[in-house]
Amino acid sequence: MGLSLQVFAQEIQGCILDSLNSAPLEYASIGILNTRYGSITGRQGVFHLEVPELPPESIVRISMIGYKAQSFTLEELQNKDNIILLAVDPIPLAEVSISPMGEAYSIGTTRYNLHGNWCGWGGSRFGKGHEIGTKLNLGDQPVHIRKLHVHLHRQAYDTIWFRLHIRNLKDEKPFEELLTSNVIVAIDEEKGWVELDLDEYRIVQEGEVAISLEWLKISGVNEDRAMKINQKLTKEYLLFNTKKKQGIIYTRWGVEGKWNTGLEGSPAMYLTVQK
Repeated sequence: MGLSLQVFAQEIQGCILDSLNSAPLEYASIGILNTRYGSITGRQGVFHLEVPELPPESIVRISMIGYKAQSFTLEELQNKDNIILLAVDPIPLAEVSISPMGEAYSIGTTRYNLHGNWCGWGGSRFGKGHEIGTKLNLGDQPVHIRKLHVHLHRQAYDTIWFRLHIRNLKDEKPFEELLTSNVIVAIDEEKGWVELDLDEYRIVQEGEVAISLEWLKISGVNEDRAMKINQKLTKEYLLFNTKKKQGIIYTRWGVEGKWNTGLEGSPAMYLTVQK
């Protein structure tokens, strides 16, 4: 006897709010576990997510840094204007001793491959919630992360906004988020080294971590920057040069997708830190 599997080819939608004051949550993540299907809320906390041909018991996870995540089945969210409230996740602050800061220094390679060996996003099929990053060792003592530096091969947008993630590792893959609030950075340079100031976020971490940038949104496309990527003329893209000495690259295509790792093509990025 044959089995019939019910599937959905539809869009789910809704609005994500802070449970305390009903304020809309911009940049909240909506993703279907272990798939590439996901999205990010806009300024009013609204999301629209197209989910073709997935079984009704598929799990939709809704999350945001600093808040407790919630999960639903796809069936629970279908055919509704969903209003979803996320509660703040209180993070106990560790005791910090204040002492004079040492001299600033770099962690990670400042060298990159000048020709070829790019990594990043090419074409409109990539977008909200997709991540790319690498592994860095911060050392066995806590350091204050002051700046992130990334080297652009080239990008086609006026501005592109990213969310920074710093995670610990499990089985050599990104695992738990270590940041307790959103760190949003914008890049408007066309190419070359970009310096992103993180001082205001007072980030202190240690040990081996995965550093990644999550694509949030873009503004403006410069079609005169169109270039060939994989033998195809592409008008929308952002490409990082890769490290001179390679290194581990982490990619995740979808806010709840599976992590991919590789030993080549790691984006050229380093940190400026102080002890």
